[in-house]
Amino acid sequence: MIICPAQPFDIFSIMNIERQSFIPAIQEKKRTFEKRLKIFPEGFLVLADCSEEVIKKNKSALVCGYLCGELWDFLPEKAQLDLDSSNLSEKELKSKKKEAKSQEKKLEKRFSLGHNPLYTHKSNGSYLYFSSFALLKNYRGRGIGEKFFLNSLAALSSAFSQVKSIVILVDQEWENALKIYKKLGFSEKYRLEKFFPTIQKKEFADGLVMTCDAARFREISFTENGNDLSGIRI
Repeated sequence: MIICPAQPFDIFSIMNIERQSFIPAIQEKKRTFEKRLKIFPEGFLVLADCSEEVIKKNKSALVCGYLCGELWDFLPEKAQLDLDSSNLSEKELKSKKKEAKSQEKKLEKRFSLGHNPLYTHKSNGSYLYFSSFALLKNYRGRGIGEKFFLNSLAALSSAFSQVKSIVILVDQEWENALKIYKKLGFSEKYRLEKFFPTIQKKEFADGLVMTCDAARFREISFTENGNDLSGIRI
């Protein structure tokens, strides 16, 4: 298995992984991935299976996973509204609620499906936000995803020394993914209530915004190539 930068010709394989990994309501569109790859190619990685068996069968390596992200210059805070405060008049409380709702909408827009990285990505940003990460079904349940995620974070944290924090957004129902993220040191920052559509019609799941100190990943040693993104073996 080799981790390497995604290329435009990988988009077809990436879309195949996307369809296998997420319900239609939260699948990213092809043009979204193309924008991400164009704006921040260094932050778009793929996992390729280049085993002899796969090469013989497909005549080439198989892209079996992808991870993409962007750099942010800040992490938006969620408005904290104290509804029990006795110091607020009815008018002030109404104003506070309106302000909190407006801020919540801005948060949702920044994390939204298909958001345009042209407006959020900052090349000198100190927050590395991973907008999507997935594997083909046949490669799940074997620890491959955790190794791919961990080595990718380590490589990108080392390549962008200004990054101080890693940010992810996770569906509260993705229990297996949450176990991995918590094991790696991620903790919940705040929730976006009823953010993710579910298979059940008219039902939604909370989105958990989680963060972890980037320094934690810079301490990791790669199998062969240090922080050279030209090909990390796992």
